[in-house]
Amino acid sequence: MSLRTFYRQREKGADTLISIVAGVVLWQVVERLLVRNPLILVAPTDVWGAFLGLLGQGELQRHIWTTFLEFILGYLLAVVVGLGLGVLTGVSRLARDLLNPWVTIFYNAPVITLAPLFIIALGIGIASKIAIVFIGAVFPILFNTYVGIVTVDARLVEAVRAFGGTRVQVFVKVTLPNALPLTMTGLRLGVGRALVGAIVSELFGAKAGIGHLIYVSAQEFNTAAAFVGVVLLAIGGYLTFELLKLLERKVAPWYSARV
Repeated sequence: MSLRTFYRQREKGADTLISIVAGVVLWQVVERLLVRNPLILVAPTDVWGAFLGLLGQGELQRHIWTTFLEFILGYLLAVVVGLGLGVLTGVSRLARDLLNPWVTIFYNAPVITLAPLFIIALGIGIASKIAIVFIGAVFPILFNTYVGIVTVDARLVEAVRAFGGTRVQVFVKVTLPNALPLTMTGLRLGVGRALVGAIVSELFGAKAGIGHLIYVSAQEFNTAAAFVGVVLLAIGGYLTFELLKLLERKVAPWYSARV
Protein backbone atom coordinates (compact mmCIF):
# COMPACT_ATOMS: atom_id res chain seq x y z
CA MET A 1 0.00 0.00 0.00
CA SER A 2 1.42 3.35 -1.05
CA LEU A 3 1.65 6.32 1.31
CA ARG A 4 -0.82 8.22 -0.87
CA THR A 5 -3.39 5.41 -0.69
CA PHE A 6 -2.88 5.11 3.07
CA TYR A 7 -3.49 8.85 3.45
CA ARG A 8 -6.63 8.84 1.30
CA GLN A 9 -8.15 6.01 3.33
CA ARG A 10 -7.64 8.02 6.52
CA GLU A 11 -7.77 11.53 5.08
CA LYS A 12 -10.08 13.15 7.65
CA GLY A 13 -8.27 11.78 10.70
CA ALA A 14 -4.88 12.53 9.18
CA ASP A 15 -5.83 16.14 8.40
CA THR A 16 -7.11 16.60 11.95
CA LEU A 17 -3.90 15.19 13.41
CA ILE A 18 -1.73 17.34 11.14
CA SER A 19 -3.71 20.44 12.11
CA ILE A 20 -3.32 19.73 15.84
CA VAL A 21 0.41 18.98 15.57
CA ALA A 22 0.98 22.11 13.49
CA GLY A 23 -0.92 24.20 16.05
CA VAL A 24 1.11 22.83 18.96
CA VAL A 25 4.40 23.40 17.09
CA LEU A 26 3.36 26.97 16.22
CA TRP A 27 2.42 27.54 19.87
CA GLN A 28 5.85 26.31 20.99
CA VAL A 29 7.68 28.49 18.45
CA VAL A 30 5.70 31.63 19.29
CA GLU A 31 6.34 31.19 23.02
CA ARG A 32 10.06 30.48 22.63
CA LEU A 33 10.90 33.07 19.97
CA LEU A 34 8.35 35.89 20.28
CA VAL A 35 6.64 36.11 23.67
CA ARG A 36 9.14 34.65 26.13
CA ASN A 37 7.09 35.83 29.08
CA PRO A 38 5.74 32.99 31.28
CA LEU A 39 3.15 35.29 32.83
CA ILE A 40 1.49 35.76 29.43
CA LEU A 41 2.11 32.52 27.56
CA VAL A 42 3.81 29.22 28.36
CA ALA A 43 5.00 26.57 25.94
CA PRO A 44 3.19 23.25 25.45
CA THR A 45 6.13 21.48 27.05
CA ASP A 46 5.64 23.56 30.22
CA VAL A 47 1.91 22.81 30.19
CA TRP A 48 2.69 19.10 29.89
CA GLY A 49 5.04 19.35 32.87
CA ALA A 50 2.37 21.13 34.94
CA PHE A 51 -0.16 18.48 33.90
CA LEU A 52 2.07 15.66 35.11
CA GLY A 53 2.75 17.54 38.36
CA LEU A 54 -0.95 18.05 39.10
CA LEU A 55 -1.69 14.48 38.11
CA GLY A 56 0.99 13.17 40.47
CA GLN A 57 -0.42 15.22 43.35
CA GLY A 58 -3.89 13.76 42.79
CA GLU A 59 -5.40 17.23 42.44
CA LEU A 60 -6.18 17.08 38.74
CA GLN A 61 -8.37 13.98 39.02
CA ARG A 62 -10.54 15.71 41.61
CA HIS A 63 -10.93 18.83 39.47
CA ILE A 64 -11.77 16.83 36.33
CA TRP A 65 -14.35 14.67 38.10
CA THR A 66 -16.06 17.68 39.69
CA THR A 67 -16.43 19.55 36.42
CA PHE A 68 -17.45 16.41 34.53
CA LEU A 69 -20.21 15.66 37.04
CA GLU A 70 -21.55 19.21 36.91
CA PHE A 71 -21.38 19.26 33.12
CA ILE A 72 -22.95 15.89 32.40
CA LEU A 73 -25.84 16.26 34.86
CA GLY A 74 -26.65 19.82 33.77
CA TYR A 75 -26.30 18.99 30.09
CA LEU A 76 -28.48 15.88 30.22
CA LEU A 77 -31.15 17.83 32.08
CA ALA A 78 -30.92 20.53 29.40
CA VAL A 79 -31.32 17.89 26.67
CA VAL A 80 -34.49 16.47 28.25
CA VAL A 81 -36.08 19.86 28.93
CA GLY A 82 -34.85 21.48 25.70
CA LEU A 83 -36.17 18.69 23.50
CA GLY A 84 -39.48 18.58 25.36
CA LEU A 85 -40.10 22.32 25.25
CA GLY A 86 -38.83 22.57 21.69
CA VAL A 87 -41.37 20.02 20.51
CA LEU A 88 -44.12 21.53 22.65
CA THR A 89 -43.59 25.07 21.38
CA GLY A 90 -43.29 23.77 17.85
CA VAL A 91 -46.66 22.02 17.83
CA SER A 92 -48.63 24.28 20.19
CA ARG A 93 -49.18 27.99 19.55
CA LEU A 94 -50.51 28.46 23.10
CA ALA A 95 -47.35 26.96 24.63
CA ARG A 96 -45.24 29.13 22.34
CA ASP A 97 -47.05 32.32 23.35
CA LEU A 98 -46.85 31.49 27.06
CA LEU A 99 -43.18 30.44 27.14
CA ASN A 100 -41.67 32.83 24.61
CA PRO A 101 -41.27 35.84 26.96
CA TRP A 102 -39.52 33.77 29.64
CA VAL A 103 -37.31 31.99 27.16
CA THR A 104 -36.27 35.33 25.64
CA ILE A 105 -35.52 36.87 29.04
CA PHE A 106 -33.38 34.00 30.33
CA TYR A 107 -31.64 33.43 26.99
CA ASN A 108 -30.50 37.04 26.72
CA ALA A 109 -29.36 37.25 30.34
CA PRO A 110 -25.59 36.53 30.56
CA VAL A 111 -24.83 33.38 32.52
CA ILE A 112 -22.30 35.17 34.67
CA THR A 113 -25.01 37.52 35.98
CA LEU A 114 -27.31 34.61 36.84
CA ALA A 115 -24.65 32.53 38.58
CA PRO A 116 -24.66 34.49 41.89
CA LEU A 117 -28.47 34.31 42.00
CA PHE A 118 -28.48 30.54 41.60
CA ILE A 119 -25.80 30.19 44.26
CA ILE A 120 -27.82 32.35 46.68
CA ALA A 121 -30.95 30.30 46.00
CA LEU A 122 -29.41 26.81 45.84
CA GLY A 123 -26.21 27.18 47.87
CA ILE A 124 -22.61 26.61 46.84
CA GLY A 125 -23.08 22.87 46.36
CA ILE A 126 -23.48 20.96 43.13
CA ALA A 127 -27.17 21.90 42.70
CA SER A 128 -26.35 25.52 41.80
CA LYS A 129 -23.59 24.38 39.43
CA ILE A 130 -25.97 22.02 37.61
CA ALA A 131 -28.56 24.81 37.35
CA ILE A 132 -26.04 27.18 35.75
CA VAL A 133 -24.90 24.52 33.26
CA PHE A 134 -28.55 23.77 32.49
CA ILE A 135 -29.42 27.42 31.80
CA GLY A 136 -26.43 27.72 29.49
CA ALA A 137 -27.21 24.63 27.42
CA VAL A 138 -31.00 24.40 27.28
CA PHE A 139 -31.79 27.31 24.94
CA PRO A 140 -29.74 26.29 21.87
CA ILE A 141 -31.37 22.85 22.10
CA LEU A 142 -34.84 24.33 22.55
CA PHE A 143 -34.53 26.88 19.74
CA ASN A 144 -33.08 24.50 17.17
CA THR A 145 -35.67 21.82 17.95
CA TYR A 146 -38.44 24.39 17.63
CA VAL A 147 -37.13 25.70 14.30
CA GLY A 148 -36.81 22.15 12.98
CA ILE A 149 -40.42 21.45 13.93
CA VAL A 150 -41.96 24.60 12.39
CA THR A 151 -39.92 24.62 9.16
CA VAL A 152 -41.13 21.24 7.94
CA ASP A 153 -41.87 21.18 4.22
CA ALA A 154 -45.63 21.64 3.83
CA ARG A 155 -45.57 19.59 0.61
CA LEU A 156 -44.32 16.55 2.50
CA VAL A 157 -47.05 16.98 5.10
CA GLU A 158 -49.71 17.22 2.42
CA ALA A 159 -48.32 14.16 0.65
CA VAL A 160 -48.59 12.03 3.79
CA ARG A 161 -52.10 13.34 4.47
CA ALA A 162 -53.13 12.62 0.88
CA PHE A 163 -52.33 8.96 1.48
CA GLY A 164 -54.47 8.91 4.63
CA GLY A 165 -51.76 9.68 7.16
CA THR A 166 -52.90 10.67 10.64
CA ARG A 167 -51.51 13.59 12.66
CA VAL A 168 -49.36 11.16 14.64
CA GLN A 169 -48.01 9.59 11.45
CA VAL A 170 -47.24 13.02 10.00
CA PHE A 171 -45.38 13.94 13.19
CA VAL A 172 -43.40 10.69 13.31
CA LYS A 173 -42.71 10.28 9.59
CA VAL A 174 -42.19 13.89 8.52
CA THR A 175 -41.88 16.39 11.37
CA LEU A 176 -39.39 14.54 13.58
CA PRO A 177 -37.01 13.55 10.74
CA ASN A 178 -37.13 17.15 9.51
CA ALA A 179 -36.25 18.45 13.00
CA LEU A 180 -33.42 15.99 13.69
CA PRO A 181 -30.58 17.80 11.85
CA LEU A 182 -31.30 21.14 13.54
CA THR A 183 -31.81 19.39 16.88
CA MET A 184 -28.37 17.76 16.58
CA THR A 185 -26.91 21.18 15.78
CA GLY A 186 -28.55 22.51 18.94
CA LEU A 187 -27.07 19.66 20.96
CA ARG A 188 -23.59 20.51 19.69
CA LEU A 189 -24.03 24.23 20.34
CA GLY A 190 -25.25 23.38 23.83
CA VAL A 191 -21.96 21.66 24.66
CA GLY A 192 -19.97 24.88 24.43
CA ARG A 193 -22.48 26.85 26.47
CA ALA A 194 -22.66 24.06 29.06
CA LEU A 195 -18.88 24.11 29.47
CA VAL A 196 -18.94 27.89 29.88
CA GLY A 197 -21.66 27.49 32.50
CA ALA A 198 -19.63 24.89 34.38
CA ILE A 199 -16.56 27.13 34.46
CA VAL A 200 -18.52 30.24 35.46
CA SER A 201 -20.24 28.32 38.26
CA GLU A 202 -16.85 27.32 39.68
CA LEU A 203 -15.72 30.92 39.99
CA PHE A 204 -18.12 31.51 42.90
CA GLY A 205 -17.50 29.62 46.13
CA ALA A 206 -16.24 26.41 44.53
CA LYS A 207 -13.58 24.23 46.14
CA ALA A 208 -12.83 22.05 43.13
CA GLY A 209 -13.30 21.92 39.37
CA ILE A 210 -11.37 22.97 36.30
CA GLY A 211 -12.76 26.50 36.53
CA HIS A 212 -11.58 26.67 40.14
CA LEU A 213 -8.17 25.38 39.05
CA ILE A 214 -7.88 28.07 36.38
CA TYR A 215 -8.99 30.81 38.77
CA VAL A 216 -6.64 29.83 41.59
CA SER A 217 -3.72 29.30 39.20
CA ALA A 218 -4.25 32.74 37.68
CA GLN A 219 -4.35 34.29 41.16
CA GLU A 220 -1.03 32.60 41.93
CA PHE A 221 0.45 33.61 38.54
CA ASN A 222 0.89 29.93 37.72
CA THR A 223 0.20 30.27 34.01
CA ALA A 224 1.19 26.70 33.16
CA ALA A 225 -1.38 25.22 35.56
CA ALA A 226 -4.04 27.61 34.26
CA PHE A 227 -3.30 26.46 30.72
CA VAL A 228 -3.72 22.84 31.86
CA GLY A 229 -7.32 23.66 32.71
CA VAL A 230 -7.87 25.49 29.44
CA VAL A 231 -6.44 22.62 27.38
CA LEU A 232 -8.50 20.05 29.26
CA LEU A 233 -11.66 22.04 28.55
CA ALA A 234 -10.75 22.29 24.88
CA ILE A 235 -10.14 18.54 24.65
CA GLY A 236 -13.33 17.72 26.53
CA GLY A 237 -15.40 20.00 24.33
CA TYR A 238 -13.86 18.60 21.15
CA LEU A 239 -14.43 14.98 22.15
CA THR A 240 -18.05 15.66 23.15
CA PHE A 241 -18.61 17.48 19.86
CA GLU A 242 -17.22 14.52 17.89
CA LEU A 243 -19.38 12.06 19.84
CA LEU A 244 -22.46 14.08 18.93
CA LYS A 245 -21.39 14.10 15.28
CA LEU A 246 -21.11 10.30 15.46
CA LEU A 247 -24.59 10.16 16.97
CA GLU A 248 -25.87 12.38 14.18
CA ARG A 249 -24.52 9.96 11.58
CA LYS A 250 -26.53 7.24 13.28
CA VAL A 251 -29.86 9.04 13.70
CA ALA A 252 -29.77 11.36 10.65
CA PRO A 253 -27.52 9.73 8.03
CA TRP A 254 -29.34 11.47 5.17
CA TYR A 255 -28.22 14.84 6.57
CA SER A 256 -24.76 14.10 7.99
CA ALA A 257 -23.68 12.65 4.64
CA ARG A 258 -23.99 16.15 3.16
CA VAL A 259 -22.05 18.07 5.81
